[in-house]
Amino acid sequence: MVVFECVACGAALTVPVARVDFPDHAHHSVGNGVRGMPDLVGPGTYAARPGEIAVAPGDVRGVSWIPGRLEGDCCGVTGRDGPNLACACGREVATRVSDCSLWSVVWLEPAAVRAAGRPEPVTDWAELDWRSPLPAEGDEWWHDRMGIAAGVALAGVLACAGETHVVAAAGPVADTFGRLLDAWLPPVAPVRTLAVAGPGLAAAADVLLVPRHPHTGEVWPVDGTVVPIGAELWRWLARDGEQPVIPPTGGRWERFLRDDPLPRRPEQVTVNLSVAHRVLRFGDVRLS
Repeated sequence: MVVFECVACGAALTVPVARVDFPDHAHHSVGNGVRGMPDLVGPGTYAARPGEIAVAPGDVRGVSWIPGRLEGDCCGVTGRDGPNLACACGREVATRVSDCSLWSVVWLEPAAVRAAGRPEPVTDWAELDWRSPLPAEGDEWWHDRMGIAAGVALAGVLACAGETHVVAAAGPVADTFGRLLDAWLPPVAPVRTLAVAGPGLAAAADVLLVPRHPHTGEVWPVDGTVVPIGAELWRWLARDGEQPVIPPTGGRWERFLRDDPLPRRPEQVTVNLSVAHRVLRFGDVRLS
């Protein structure tokens, strides 16, 4: 794990953190005036891509507010005035975001911080757990995260399609993207197929939805045209019909399982079309 330090004085600015894939929903808001938004990344983790480092607010240490940089729209700060957190030495090091509809996060300034320590060993693809239970319907943010991730994925598929028509494989892929692909792409054109592929799942299709490594963001290695998607969305698309064997509570004796129903697989992912439009408009399509 690493600790991010101030480049000016060497002071530790975070607790030890481990890297995770950069979330698709990082720069996409939710609803209108939604209060109490969750953290963008979980405790003890950070996400990074060129020019951006995100950490959970509770993992930040040794910083203070910068006066005059605390503007917000409603319930918190947006960070639109630039860095609003400074190290004890006075160096501007981060931007706290906490306003309604925005994922709660601290963005570290890449030029103001450095990573100290030894990064954790990368977990091999074969050692990752792809069959752990999917979130139950009680996870109120699951559909928001997955709707945004699906919007990003749709933009990627459309970018790959060009002037062709894409037909989605039957199942969750068709249920999620099929109708939208029919509406957005030329009805009479060369046809390409879309399917999901990844760990333990091979597919023969022209365009493949493949997972990104949940820790590094590395794209699952496969030949062909691929659209990388987050591991959480990939699990939902790839594991149609699977139910966890043991409830999260640890379960009961077998004869009592009928009284302790298993958490159900979320039944639907609704593509966030505004996200798809925005990604296509600004060209922020994540392809291999």
